[in-house]
Amino acid sequence: MSELAQVEPWKLVLIGLAAGLIGGGFGIGGGLVLVPLLVVVGLDRHRAHATSLAAIVLIAVAGAASFGFSGELSLGLGAIIGLGGVTGSVVGATVMHRSSPRALTIVFSVVLLVAAARMISGAAPLPGASGFGGLTQAAVAAGIGLVAGFFAGLAGIGGGVVIVPSSVLLLDLAQHEAQGTSLVAIVFTAIAGTMVNRRNRRVRLQDGLIAGMGGVVGSVLGSRIALAVEGRTLSMLFGFLVLFVALRSLYGVWRDDSQAV
Repeated sequence: MSELAQVEPWKLVLIGLAAGLIGGGFGIGGGLVLVPLLVVVGLDRHRAHATSLAAIVLIAVAGAASFGFSGELSLGLGAIIGLGGVTGSVVGATVMHRSSPRALTIVFSVVLLVAAARMISGAAPLPGASGFGGLTQAAVAAGIGLVAGFFAGLAGIGGGVVIVPSSVLLLDLAQHEAQGTSLVAIVFTAIAGTMVNRRNRRVRLQDGLIAGMGGVVGSVLGSRIALAVEGRTLSMLFGFLVLFVALRSLYGVWRDDSQAV
């Protein structure tokens, strides 16, 4: 599809609605749904990523507000994670152009597999996580953002799938609070990324806004459903989602290696 070609608005709204349900329900923004569906309706890969990020701004704001009204987020920690994520994404994007992301993607996938196993099994937060002082907790939160942003910039994955389990395991946040806090952080990273994409003329801002409006509805519905689900069940479901992302990443590496042979 050329840059001037148009996608029917109703398709964008439905795509946003589906992404919002997943993003708001799991605290991840929704790019796992947005990017492949935007490619299906005709956007090239780069423009799909950029347009997805613009839509995620609205999805994350709506989801964070929904969790916030229920008292299930930490605004301060979310802001710190988000600022760390902005820095990490710049570093990750730089590394992507200077080294092969293959090995790092494999390492990242293994880390996700471990996190998924802990969440599915119901493992408690790591020892000492509940005893962090304010300054230490802020430093850990910034580190989570750096790592999440790094892998987002490096491989186009990360964000909430890193932030949520890390917040549960390292910051001793409950599952609902971790998801709400993740959405706050994603607002920061999505805005920063969209600003860069606009400068590079990659984003179809109008399409992103239309998809985002559908995503707002889906995000509010998804977050309401998530808040009604018991935390342990939600943690297990999120663990399976993280497992899927890890396996998909490893499959992508294997597929690239097979095609190179």
